[in-house]
Amino acid sequence: MKDCLFCKIIKGEVPSHKIFEDENVYAFLDIANDIYGHTLVVSKKHYQNVADCPPRSLGKIMASVKKIADHFLALGYDGYNILNNTGESAEQSIMHLHFHILPRKKGDGVKVWRDFGKQKKELALIAKELYFEEEKEEAVDYSRYKENCDVVYTDGACSGNPGRGGYGGVHIKTDGTSEEFSGAEERTTNNRMELMAVIVGLEKTEEGARVKVYSDSAYVVNAFNQNWLVNWKKNGWRTSNGGEVLNCDLWKELSALVEAREVEFVKVKGHSDNVINNRCDALATGAID
Repeated sequence: MKDCLFCKIIKGEVPSHKIFEDENVYAFLDIANDIYGHTLVVSKKHYQNVADCPPRSLGKIMASVKKIADHFLALGYDGYNILNNTGESAEQSIMHLHFHILPRKKGDGVKVWRDFGKQKKELALIAKELYFEEEKEEAVDYSRYKENCDVVYTDGACSGNPGRGGYGGVHIKTDGTSEEFSGAEERTTNNRMELMAVIVGLEKTEEGARVKVYSDSAYVVNAFNQNWLVNWKKNGWRTSNGGEVLNCDLWKELSALVEAREVEFVKVKGHSDNVINNRCDALATGAID
């Protein structure tokens, strides 16, 4: 956001003492300089707070927070506090998602937890008032989405980039019968998982079949709809700049599958109101776990 202090720091418009940066977060020392190593870990994408952040994005941000915090342990610290305020009533002063990491050593004399006093209500009553159960996710009736061709929905995900990755998808046949699929790899990238999802999905269809592939990956869809793949092949799997095409092994595998079928690629909006795309996302992230 234009007037957000943390957004300006990330862009370099406001100076900071950076200690770490990846695709998810920007981490720098708190200007208060109160506790040695007091670090602010700020989401690179502007979310107001935890409540405003989608679960998948929050998972990636928290993975980066843990990476930074564990780095302090590697430096010889005994532990750390991870603090977050969500909302003005919780004393959030800057409305941009961020976490505080406080490196700790035994006997450092720092007391983070103040005396909150004694709650008047009994714990049993409080628990009764606050208790809730996870809503069970209703199974998707994929037969509602059948078409006059094979339909394949796909998604890929990665915890860190590179990092452990997962892919997921749904294959819907013309008769409405369907199959979910997923898988994971230890060391990969998000783009490779997007490609793997389509590869596995197409492998479930017959050669010569008409197939419609739905994906939220512009990387995958544009390669076919904007003729990137055609040009790469003409150039001997080189880009227009002469560099080697990334993930060439998977592109070749996918290209062969597409050539043996009549495939249409359709771009869908990710993490939105597309029920099947959201299910594919859940399958991909679940495979990572």
